[in-house]
Amino acid sequence: MPYNQETNHTSINSDPNQNASGIEMEYPKDHKLIGDLAVTRYHCDHCPYVTKWKINLSRHVLIHLKIKSYQCNFCSYKTKLKNSLTTHMLIHKNASEVMTYDCSFCSYKTIWKGNLKLHVLSHKDPSEVMTYDCSFCSYKAKQKRNLTRHMLIHKDASEITTYDCNVCPYKAKHKHNLTKHMLIHKDASEITTYDCNVCPYKAKHKHNLTQHMLIHKDASEITTYDCSFCSYKAKRKADLTAHMLIHKDASEITTYDCSFCSHKAKRKGDLTRHMVIHKDASEIMTYDCSFCSYKAKRKGDLTAHMLIHKDASEVTTYDCSFCSYKAKRKRSLTAHLLIHKDASEIMTYDCSVCPYKAKQKSYLTRHMLIHKDDSKVTTYDCNFCSYKAKWKGALTIHMLIHKDASERTIYKCAYCLFNTKWKAYLIKHMLFHRDAS
Repeated sequence: MPYNQETNHTSINSDPNQNASGIEMEYPKDHKLIGDLAVTRYHCDHCPYVTKWKINLSRHVLIHLKIKSYQCNFCSYKTKLKNSLTTHMLIHKNASEVMTYDCSFCSYKTIWKGNLKLHVLSHKDPSEVMTYDCSFCSYKAKQKRNLTRHMLIHKDASEITTYDCNVCPYKAKHKHNLTKHMLIHKDASEITTYDCNVCPYKAKHKHNLTQHMLIHKDASEITTYDCSFCSYKAKRKADLTAHMLIHKDASEITTYDCSFCSHKAKRKGDLTRHMVIHKDASEIMTYDCSFCSYKAKRKGDLTAHMLIHKDASEVTTYDCSFCSYKAKRKRSLTAHLLIHKDASEIMTYDCSVCPYKAKQKSYLTRHMLIHKDDSKVTTYDCNFCSYKAKWKGALTIHMLIHKDASERTIYKCAYCLFNTKWKAYLIKHMLFHRDAS
């Protein structure tokens, strides 16, 4: 593949008066042809890191330097990036003090201008929205980065650039996934955490702390995303977007269509996961356990599996600050904390048609199906018979009856003869071996 190396080198000026980060740099870069496009790549002089974006390299280089940090005046939060502190400070402000970008078509509000631009697209006719089209199939994306990710499904595994762990065989398609993975190789005392200033909660990722802080706020203080058709309110924009689908006729909903079969998905991520069934097992990239023969198609599944190889004392738990409850997963603790709240303090998802209330949005979404005419409900249809399901999980279970026993994926225990069709059951089973040891 054509390659032209330019002789630019990193020049580090540690004088903090030069700019906010104290750095002036010229970055080494090269140009690589990908299809018909010449893509510029910026290289770090200190490690193998490569990126297409100069700003990403500027941020990355900070990890190699002893740069002053920006300290929050209200809590112990520190960061090397000034804009990260600016974002963090929002959690200390009252909702009425935060400047928002408001949609002129509906009640949508956001603190990010870029988010408003994306939101406004939902008010346009699909024919008016500029899309990035895949040259191999009918896929279309509103954002260029989404098309870039999609193109990976058309590549052979050997052609995909991976980010490799230097401690175990783990490989990732995206750099941020490798960064998260590397945390499992660190001692707990070495990992920088984002600490809650109200309770003992600690998070490895800043966005998790931001989400956690909502439980310490009164419902009246939380900025919500309100539905313009019913009384539904959401704490997250993504939840409102998903909810809005129930107000659309099936014919109005943009779907992501499989180019190999009749499968349609409401979300791009669901289509990506579906596409795996059309690949030969040898073509599918797996996340392999470095201690046993376990393989997973999804990184999250491998992360959950790795817990069975750890001693109970090594597993990070999410501890309740009101009682002795401990959880391995943060969402389990979040659900548990509801029992310590008065009923009047708990935010509920209310049905706009009947008195039904739910503590979790997913329950309301399922409930709303009973108020829809069957002809308007999007169904998951079996390709082999007339079976239809309202939930994708139900179709997945049904599809097993069309497979020969030899074709079904069996999850086997590495220590005994136990085997199961369901990965979740294997994970639970493995806990018996850990407790026994």
